[in-house]
Amino acid sequence: MAGAVSHIHGAALARTRRLVALAIGATLLTALLIAGGLGEPAPARAQGSCPAMPRGLSPASSGPQSFTMMIRINTQGNVDTYTKPDGGMGGRVRPQDVFVLNTRFTGSGQFPGMTPDVASQLAADLRATFPCNRIIALNGMSFDPSQAGFAFTGVGDPNVFALVTDYEQEDFNSGRATDPGRPPWKSNFKKAFPLVRSWNFGFMSTVVANPGGAAKRTGLAPQDVADWNYGQIAQNLNKQNARLGDTKIGPISVQTQDACADGGSGAFGGRAKQLRLQYTFKFITRKVKKRVHGKIKKVKRTTRERIKKEGKPLLSNTAMQISFTDTPQASKSQAILSTSAAQAAACVGPAMKQGVGAFFFFASDDSMRLLFQQPQINALRPATAGSANTGGVGSPG
Repeated sequence: MAGAVSHIHGAALARTRRLVALAIGATLLTALLIAGGLGEPAPARAQGSCPAMPRGLSPASSGPQSFTMMIRINTQGNVDTYTKPDGGMGGRVRPQDVFVLNTRFTGSGQFPGMTPDVASQLAADLRATFPCNRIIALNGMSFDPSQAGFAFTGVGDPNVFALVTDYEQEDFNSGRATDPGRPPWKSNFKKAFPLVRSWNFGFMSTVVANPGGAAKRTGLAPQDVADWNYGQIAQNLNKQNARLGDTKIGPISVQTQDACADGGSGAFGGRAKQLRLQYTFKFITRKVKKRVHGKIKKVKRTTRERIKKEGKPLLSNTAMQISFTDTPQASKSQAILSTSAAQAAACVGPAMKQGVGAFFFFASDDSMRLLFQQPQINALRPATAGSANTGGVGSPG
């Protein structure tokens, strides 16, 4: 079965995990202390007229009501597209939608890289127009607070709802320059999962140690690797966020963009089904004795056991990434260069049928405009006059 993996056990592995976690945690704390007064206080969002936010990233309801956009923000230009009347897209936003500050953006043309100071200003501008919508800082894995991709951008900013780590090979390895003790990237899940858990624990511990971060959720945007079990990763994130009084609120956004790019809507729906199964069952691989051609041999057999209700993660707290462009080129290998807005729109429905409600749209403003013109998305997010100035307060969601 695709995605089936063994759960990791063993005292030796547990000891290794604790040691790695302590080492990472100490390094993270040092980095944050060096950052000093990172994250100047900004006005907290007004709560009086805002509807209750979903428990997860998207509402737990089924059908169109669960559809939640996570919108990539790289620049002030992206912010203006949604906050200014001439931007033209503020009317597509509903209170449950999420703005994602891509703090890994290193700059382009007139727009600077997203350092903590730049991110703070963008968050303040978004909050002024959208008092209800959540804002997530999607951070890299660097410990240099003067550069884009700093792991703790937004930790002291009350406008930021959650800090999410972009956990992929490129960010992981490039961040090693600022964290010499970090081991190389591992793709094999048995070897990678202890590193994921250690990062999650150390990251959470450091965020909580900052007075401005104590109430923030911490999450992960992991690379999509064929044999990784994202249900296990979601369960671990839930443990890190249980400090906030809820055992199922660790956010995760899986980088599934290649599934849509390479296989279209069918493959994307299939990937969503795999995620749903990983959130429902734990897959256990054991060696069992089996008679083969008259001889007894040990073979691997994978079975699945339903996860108990109290430990089962919420699929509504999971987003699937879709990267696309308004000028697709089929010859390009990256999803953000090869996937059209029409194909991106077609991928949403099959995933929603599997129970996924949140989608991280990683695309330019022009690409998003084209996405909203697609029948599937226009039906889910029709333009609403006036909400560019109200943040969607009172608009249908």
